[in-house]
Amino acid sequence: MPNERNNAGAKRLTETAQGFILPLLFLISWELIAIWMDNPALVPRLTAVLSVLLHPFTELVGTGSLIWNTVVSLVRVLSGFAVAVVVCVPLGIFMGTSKFIHRLVNPLVELFRPLCPIAWIPFAMAVFKTTTVPQLFGVRYSDTILDSVQVGMIFIIFWGGLFPILLNTIHGVAGVRTIWLETAQMLNASKVQTFRKVVLPAALPAIMTGLRVGLGIAWMVIIAAEMLPGSDSGIGYLIMYSYELAEMQILVACMIVIGLMGLVLNKGLQIISDRVSKWEALER
Repeated sequence: MPNERNNAGAKRLTETAQGFILPLLFLISWELIAIWMDNPALVPRLTAVLSVLLHPFTELVGTGSLIWNTVVSLVRVLSGFAVAVVVCVPLGIFMGTSKFIHRLVNPLVELFRPLCPIAWIPFAMAVFKTTTVPQLFGVRYSDTILDSVQVGMIFIIFWGGLFPILLNTIHGVAGVRTIWLETAQMLNASKVQTFRKVVLPAALPAIMTGLRVGLGIAWMVIIAAEMLPGSDSGIGYLIMYSYELAEMQILVACMIVIGLMGLVLNKGLQIISDRVSKWEALER
């Protein structure tokens, strides 16, 4: 038994180490290219990038610290994503359970689905201008982080998460096995009980997949959302501003932060998904 545990531990360690091989080779290649080119305005040294990452509370080019800009972007993304969840999950459930609602709404969904979030930037600029969330509720200045969250940004991020969440919810609800529904009917379960005990648990894996994909896209479009006029903070804004100033070490550090935050957000939803979908794994 001890030998088996040691072998299993060694195997896990080896598998973990294998995942670092390509990233390590990439970093070595990056550093060699940076040394060879000797042009920090184009390819910064890893030490310069690490200096930015290891000092997240240091002021950067007059836009606030790296941690502040990351938090601002995170609030914007989660706000737009929350709106997408509140709108799309109930709508997807209705479309998945009612053929009439599906026939009514689906043509509109298919019409707008090819439009990417970036295509909506001019529309958001024209309609929402620089209106912030507090201003939407009649508060001119709230002295909170919400003063940095524009309604137009929320709309663009919302559009990024809309269709993955909606379509996966429809698929999950409509794909519930007929035998499960028939069993619930045989047990004289009411419609509410059938939905709570059968439809919703069965659809949760697909819904969680939609949430993961939707949150990933919402985080991807933050750069586009922060290109709106009036934006003076956020990780996307910091990328564009550092590019204009040729501060490439800041730009690369921001790209790394975006990747790491995307990984953390996805991992968090994956853990939740695994917990609510244990029955699916057991069924296999």
